[in-house]
Amino acid sequence: MKKQLLSFVLLIVISFVASCKTKEEYPKEDLKIKIGEVDLTIELDSAYWNDYADASVRVEIPAIFSIFAEDNVYYLKKIDGKPGFFKGKIRTDVTLKFGVAVVENKGKGFVGGVVLRQGKPLNIKITPKDDKEIPFEFKGTDENDTFDLHDCIPLLNTYLVDYQDFWNEYSSGYPGWKQLLDYQQNTLWPEVLEKSSQSCKIKPWVLNDMKMLFSSANLLKHKENVKNFYNEEGEEPPVEAYTFLNEIDYSDIMLMQMPSYNMLRSFLNRFLALESFGIPAIGDTDIEEWRDKAQTQLKKVIDNPTPLMLDLMAAISYFRQIEIDGKPLTDVQRGNIASYYKDDIGKLVLEADSAMRKTDMQNLYDNKSGERINLEEYIAERYSGKPVVVDCWESWCGPCLRAILELRERKLHEKYPDVVFLYVCSTSSEERALRKYIPMIHGEHLKIDRKTTGADLYDQYEKTGVPFYIFFNSDHKIVDKMVGFPGAERYEALLKQISSAQS
Repeated sequence: MKKQLLSFVLLIVISFVASCKTKEEYPKEDLKIKIGEVDLTIELDSAYWNDYADASVRVEIPAIFSIFAEDNVYYLKKIDGKPGFFKGKIRTDVTLKFGVAVVENKGKGFVGGVVLRQGKPLNIKITPKDDKEIPFEFKGTDENDTFDLHDCIPLLNTYLVDYQDFWNEYSSGYPGWKQLLDYQQNTLWPEVLEKSSQSCKIKPWVLNDMKMLFSSANLLKHKENVKNFYNEEGEEPPVEAYTFLNEIDYSDIMLMQMPSYNMLRSFLNRFLALESFGIPAIGDTDIEEWRDKAQTQLKKVIDNPTPLMLDLMAAISYFRQIEIDGKPLTDVQRGNIASYYKDDIGKLVLEADSAMRKTDMQNLYDNKSGERINLEEYIAERYSGKPVVVDCWESWCGPCLRAILELRERKLHEKYPDVVFLYVCSTSSEERALRKYIPMIHGEHLKIDRKTTGADLYDQYEKTGVPFYIFFNSDHKIVDKMVGFPGAERYEALLKQISSAQS
């Protein structure tokens, strides 16, 4: 429960940060769901050239239909002949998006917020600043090209304390949905709002964003939260109980002015997941017909579900089929999407379907999740006489994915062709995420059971978390092992040590 609450608070902080430092109120015509690219250049001040000559530079942005807290990561390339310059094209699915730029080398670096507008090249310079706490700053061509990630940190402490008071008071047993929802809507929310507003001035669209986050993390997850805290099955509140949802503004401009679109997906997904809302999966139903049914159900608690809201929910219903059920779209569904959507919502759904069909035809990994195996015996049987790097990762592990993407940029599988790169994930990784990531990762893939073979890894190799790496030489003796990404340079140095191609 505490982890869920902390995630909610962190997302609120991101929303507030964007509102505090982004002064422009973006016009409606600039905010559309559209697939496009932004040319981004990041320049390091000459004071940083020596320390960051081999830095990796990436930008992380949320995709509009990504799963909760999942980001797309793009790495920038060095510009030849221009020290300290990095450049790349960033794909976005909305005409204006917020992202996070990261410059990193040997465990240190810079992190800053950037505003990506399709059709406008973005040039960012990182310069020193006379500030002990944050001794650098990101500067764009104008002040609205960046936002400060370090504002509004006091928000981290407001939500957890208030909620813990409630759990302490009712720790003896589940008080029932009426009492819990009443506390959330009429006590907790006003307290969060009051304390949050002391950190910075809240813009209307960020306040609206906060309401969506509050609803999806609390009100609309009632049974899950009760199960996690009380370890019992809670009652499902009737749809009429969610009166708080009618306080949210669902207009196009409010939905489009969100700093993180995976928050929007998480929120709308809740309407489809809860039985009390009675919204069926879209299936082969005509989209217009399905929207009418969904609108009827939503009007039990929301006065004015908007066309854009309903269009997004229809798309999310397709995504649930593709990602959760693991079923590709039917010909009827693909035809419905192509004929109905006039913007790029339909293109995004069809892209996901095409990607799913490609991975569905591939043997993505060696599935040993149904049996207990010994890792060293597994390696000896399959990779005799070859050095092996074992990378234990999970699809939900952000540091794992960032390390994999950074190493992929170095094309190490081409530089060290004799080395086997064995990526090991467990049953804690969702199939939909594995279908997305594994095709992008060069190497061998093994899926194990989290409770058996996964537990053995902890015992045998002192594995305490992920990412976790084991470097075996050609005799399959351990050269080194570590928890946490050691950095690209250290990683490659160990590759040279075990590779015959570099001896």
